[in-house]
Amino acid sequence: MKRIFSFIIIAVCLSITGCSDTSSSVPSAIRNRISQYSNVIQRVDECQYHSNTVYFFCGRGDIADGSDYLFSANGTLMATFGGITGHGNGNCADFYESARVVRVVWANGVYVE
Repeated sequence: MKRIFSFIIIAVCLSITGCSDTSSSVPSAIRNRISQYSNVIQRVDECQYHSNTVYFFCGRGDIADGSDYLFSANGTLMATFGGITGHGNGNCADFYESARVVRVVWANGVYVE
């Protein structure tokens, strides 16, 4: 839980510092996934995970079985976290310990600039 909290704090700090326009620098496959999942997520973070750029879709906390999703840069679903069981699909079990947030690319319905 402590690691999840740290992960969230880092993401919030990055979003406060501001970035250049990210919508054009987000791969089209991820923009498509954002459109697809926009009603069940609140934020998308670009992360480095095992030397790969991945996108972490943070589920909305007001949805009882809300899940978090991890996608590769080409839009392939790599892992789910949370959900009804609280465990997701079990893939990428070391994500919270190994990943590093690079930037927030989408939050609360808009691309972060």
